[in-house]
Amino acid sequence: MIIDVDIDKFSGGFRVAFPLNQFNEEIDLKMAILLIGTFAHEMELDPELEPDDMKEIVDKTKELMKDRFTVEISEEGIEVDI
Repeated sequence: MIIDVDIDKFSGGFRVAFPLNQFNEEIDLKMAILLIGTFAHEMELDPELEPDDMKEIVDKTKELMKDRFTVEISEEGIEVDI
């Protein structure tokens, strides 16, 4: 899976961009969850995402005719931006 990752050098937080063209199969949803979990672990967060949750994010992104969504992970929590 190809993603874009930005690290905020001041806060240490992560901004992970997931292009929709990377989501073709069920395994891609699980891979995205694994990646989010890996970055969240660095902030001692537990995202508790399921494949259905990720599918909803992907579907909403498509509905809004966007080509990607981003997940911001910081000490304050996890936020999805479409």
